[in-house]
Parts: sequence; C-alpha cells; structure tokens
Amino acid sequence: MIGRRIKVGIVGCGAIGSELAHYILKELKHSYHLMALCDREVNKAEYLSSSLSSPVKILSIEKLIKSCDMVIESASISAARDLIIRMAQAKKVLVVLSVGVFVKYPRLLSSLKKGKLTLYVPSGAIAAVDGISSLALEKVKSLTLVTSKPPSSLRGIPFLERKKIDVSRIRRPIKVFEGNIKKAIKYFPKNINVAAIIFLASRFKGIKVVIKVDPFLKRNTHRIEVNAAGGRLYVEIENFPSSLNPKTSRMAILSTKNLLKKIVSSIKVGS
Repeated sequence: MIGRRIKVGIVGCGAIGSELAHYILKELKHSYHLMALCDREVNKAEYLSSSLSSPVKILSIEKLIKSCDMVIESASISAARDLIIRMAQAKKVLVVLSVGVFVKYPRLLSSLKKGKLTLYVPSGAIAAVDGISSLALEKVKSLTLVTSKPPSSLRGIPFLERKKIDVSRIRRPIKVFEGNIKKAIKYFPKNINVAAIIFLASRFKGIKVVIKVDPFLKRNTHRIEVNAAGGRLYVEIENFPSSLNPKTSRMAILSTKNLLKKIVSSIKVGS
C-alpha cells in the first residue's frame, strides 16, 4: 500500500473515531484517503461527516470493507469480532482498538495465523508494550497489572452492584477486584482494555489483575510489574481523559494516531 494513498474507513464515530478522522484529514492526507464512516447510530456518523473539512460517505459495514484498504475499529468488542472475521475474508488491513475481543474470543487469535488479515493493535495506555513483548521472548515468571480508578470511572458496573459496592460512598482506596484476565474482561469490559493489550503483548496466561477504587485520584493509573528471565520491568502510567469523552483515555487516541503515522513512515522507532 505504500506509494499511494491508503483508502481507510472508520467504524465507530465516538470520541476516538472522531479525533482520528480529523487527524487523518489534517495531518495524514498525503498518505491516507478517508473514504467512509460507519456507526450503528447513524446520526453519530452523519454528525462527524458534517464536521469534517471534507464530508465523508456513510456506508454499511459491507460497502465500507469493499471500498477500503484499511479499516479502523473504534466501536465495541462485538464490532471488532465481526470486523476481524469479515476483514480476514477480504484479506485487508484492520486496526483494532477494542482489544478485549481477543480475551473474550481467544479462538480469533488462532484463526489469524492463517495470514489472511494484517492486524494492528495500538499500544493504547500502555507505554511499556515494547518492553513487555521483548521480555516475553524469554520466560515470563509473573505479570501483574494494578489499575486504580476514581469512583466516577466505575459507576454503573453490574459486578460492583452485585457486590453491593457503592463507589460514590468510598472514602479511602479499596481493592474491588483481584483475579485473572478473563474475569477482569468479563466484569469490567469497558474499563480493562489495558489488561487485554498486556495479554496480547506477552501471551502470558497467568496475568493477575487488581482493580482499586481511589477517591483521591482524578485520573486512572496503571502499574505494571513483569518478572521474566530476561529482566524485570516496573512502570506506572497516569491516563489523561479525552476532552470529548472522559471515559476515553487520551493515550488511546494518541497511540492510534502514532500508529497510523508509523505505518506510512520510512523511519519506524520501537520494536
């Protein structure tokens, strides 16, 4: 695809999809041609298209895949699963942001080994992806993710409601979950993309996930600890929220922008 403009479509026109559309048209217009938008809520796609410097077509999933070289998924786990299957059949390029799909549907990973789909997964909020994937080339002994969130980030979570945990009443930091990655994805599907990215980078099945509620925090923080044969890694990340949607990590948007830039760049920094 390098050498001509890549025809790209975006599925999911929320905070991430919107910023990526504007970024492509403004900063990457010589490398990418934004062909189409798609959202199950058509009004979102229409609003985004009307806000762009050049209006973009609103297409169905089928027509979008057919007309594009690359599709960016920024919608949901179910949308990601559907796109992975469809894009593999079309033998095209897919950028997936709803990375929890690979934990919820682990068989998707084995199906991708057939080489019919080129898949990109942005590092999102995890600045240590290079280090984690490098250490995973040798034996990983333990890997722990501790995510701390302000109460507002965990309102309305059914798992916490069943446990009768009212996050609005929490006055000190408390642990509300500790378990494996599958349970973390199951109980916190919209809050734990970080765990899924770590799993993809390491392929380590023994990841321990701890989730805390901290009323003194204003932003989500993630602490990652990796103990491997090749070394040890400790990193802590503080996420700034998107101005368009406080539930969306600013780093998730920036890392995807950086990925799109890296794909067409002649200089690629990072392993």
